[in-house]
Amino acid sequence: MEKATMLLGEFEQLIKEQLVSKSTFDRAINTNNGKISKGENYKFLPYLMLDYPAYFTKSDVFALRSMFYWGNFVSFTLHLRGKYLQTYASTIINEFKNVDNTYFCINHTEWEYHYKASNYCLLSELSEADVEEQISENGFIKISSKVAINDIHTSPKALQQFIHHLTSAFSKH
Repeated sequence: MEKATMLLGEFEQLIKEQLVSKSTFDRAINTNNGKISKGENYKFLPYLMLDYPAYFTKSDVFALRSMFYWGNFVSFTLHLRGKYLQTYASTIINEFKNVDNTYFCINHTEWEYHYKASNYCLLSELSEADVEEQISENGFIKISSKVAINDIHTSPKALQQFIHHLTSAFSKH
């Protein structure tokens, strides 16, 4: 877990250098520093999460969440709800719709992070109507990318690619 914590620290630095420094965010969003949280039991396994940049209220969410899920994967998820959903959803979806290994949350709950068919589908396999229905019914989106634990050494590069697309989408506002 110590190595995973160090990896999330590296992710925070990458995000700061390649996304936060190049994008303009609402002042309410914490862009100063990330928060690493440790959990002992997500689907019976330990995990670590980095939320950066992030903003959470009852009605609004803007979070880039990097997750190390013990023995399974490392993931990068952009989670939007409320005013941030209204502001960014269409440009984010358009930016990522043809990007390999991009998943879209189809679950009715926004706090699941597994990649079973009940939670995530490849965005490229969903129609525009499917995406619009999900947003209309549930009021949030989560766009995600994952790296298998066996390929964890490639996770910084995967994060850089994810950030590249986020930066491109955010620059259109």
